[in-house]
Amino acid sequence: MAMTKQWGQDTLTPDELMDGLEEIRAEYGGLRRMNRTKAETIEAIAESKRKVHRGGDGNHRFEGERYLNIDDNKEARRFQLRKLVDEGGQDSVGGPMPSHPTLQMWHSIEFGLTDEEIHALEMADATPEQLTYLGWYYWMHRSEEWPVLLGSAMVGEGEKRLPEVREAQIRALDEARELYESLGIKNVDRAMANQLEHSPIGADDEHVVFGENMTRTYVNNPELQEALRKVFILRLHQTRA
Repeated sequence: MAMTKQWGQDTLTPDELMDGLEEIRAEYGGLRRMNRTKAETIEAIAESKRKVHRGGDGNHRFEGERYLNIDDNKEARRFQLRKLVDEGGQDSVGGPMPSHPTLQMWHSIEFGLTDEEIHALEMADATPEQLTYLGWYYWMHRSEEWPVLLGSAMVGEGEKRLPEVREAQIRALDEARELYESLGIKNVDRAMANQLEHSPIGADDEHVVFGENMTRTYVNNPELQEALRKVFILRLHQTRA
């Protein structure tokens, strides 16, 4: 059923807000990563990893911006701190999982990249597209209200709440393992660690629930909802670039 309320004028209920965001997602075809042609050779996968490493170390510093901008909401601050630990390395506080950039490096090294090459790529200039998008994204995290910042996670992490996306990602885990074994990857578990951590059976599953709950509860007036609508569209535009 089409929504009759107007973005930025009427207050949407939590269900209306979530449905409205999903209508926007459907209009743009979802995240590009779900539609990418699969790389199925060692060389193709290695080249895709070079693009990932170029211009940065993959550390989600915007999660820190979110934490700093949350004012007096203890529930949100506590879970956002947990997200920072997950991203920066649970092993920093005695947990089992290293940082997400480390997991990215593990994957790349299994496909032939070296520590030295990864470091050189990280020190290289970002592409114009990366620079434009990341410049906007960090500016947004320093200028919008914190509920919008947490709600912006509904574009990426939030897509994993959709049954068809969860099912596709779980299938992709089995397909990736089969592919890596067929390619003769020496340490398949190490190559799979990053994908597992970002799957519906990894830490991202808790992050998805947190993001949806925060969005439903605190993106609760026309101004915040309109701001989130614009952020949602801009992020989807970036994935189509």
